[in-house]
Amino acid sequence: MMRSFVSRMWTDMVLGMLFTVSGFVKAVDPMGLAYKLEEYLALFGLAEWNRCSGWMAVGLCAAELTLGLLLLLRLWRRTTAVAVTIFLLVFTALTYRIYSDPYGGIQECGCFGEAFHLSNGATFAKNVLFLIVAGVHVWRVFRQGDCLFDWRRTALGIGCAVVAALLPVYARVYLPPFDFLPYNVGTKIEGEQGIALYDSAFREVTKEVFDGEKMSYMIGVREEPDAAVEEKVKALREAWRNGVIRLFVATSQSGMPIPGGEDVPQYFMDDLTLKSVLRCDAGVVAFSRDRRIIGKWNLEHTPRSFHTYGGELGAERWKRTGLLGGMAVVVLLFFRMRKKMGA
Repeated sequence: MMRSFVSRMWTDMVLGMLFTVSGFVKAVDPMGLAYKLEEYLALFGLAEWNRCSGWMAVGLCAAELTLGLLLLLRLWRRTTAVAVTIFLLVFTALTYRIYSDPYGGIQECGCFGEAFHLSNGATFAKNVLFLIVAGVHVWRVFRQGDCLFDWRRTALGIGCAVVAALLPVYARVYLPPFDFLPYNVGTKIEGEQGIALYDSAFREVTKEVFDGEKMSYMIGVREEPDAAVEEKVKALREAWRNGVIRLFVATSQSGMPIPGGEDVPQYFMDDLTLKSVLRCDAGVVAFSRDRRIIGKWNLEHTPRSFHTYGGELGAERWKRTGLLGGMAVVVLLFFRMRKKMGA
């Protein structure tokens, strides 16, 4: 019985796990994928599309995660089989283009986000292997009889698409619920992974900025924020003026005023580091006294008031655990519903 199960479903399981894992690790950090897409666009001379890279990444993550769930649940099998094969064909061709690039412009494809890193050669070989599996999968699926319309399966498929889109949209708007970089909420910043700040004379002032007994709040800015964020900065600015916290602005370029925070000290940070710390154009990072990251927010969605400075870590962990835990429960319910429907 087990042998029959494996022989019938191995292609669904192999491809389903690949697409689900690959889609998930990118969906929790769609801006990381957006930065990688900008490299691809530059490679093909399409840099003018960079402004759309964020939502392009969200759509790609949602599509990949949806296909993974549909494969594992064995829903919309013919449509899914064809879509997966086209998906792998496109990315096999793309990774071959990167692998054969004599200038080596793109060092890593970003197939698994920041969770796993493969060389371009290994990525191309992996895609060829899974493309063969996808071909076998298409052949097996089309040999079977076509399923009649069933509204329950249709509803379940739509539910998969909605859940798959929820995670990257949340991460794009509110920042990743967690990430695989060394700047996750709860991480202590030290050693080689530290954050370096420089004053206007390009002298490093990191130690002076962080030293002391107060909590530190950093407004990180890569693109000039809209005037609407002034109200968001107000609570932090008042707490800073009252001596409750230490507040500063970190930017990767000069001439970047913060609406409502023009008098706040401003320092420079390497652009790559700033992109790694904050997956948005403008955001807030809260540091504990021992330089541990205890909270991160998109500046547009920063709390209007902080009830307890230094107490954000617990709330952030509960919020993010609730999001991921809730999604896991929903997916498990999907599998339970699918089991009741039968093969």
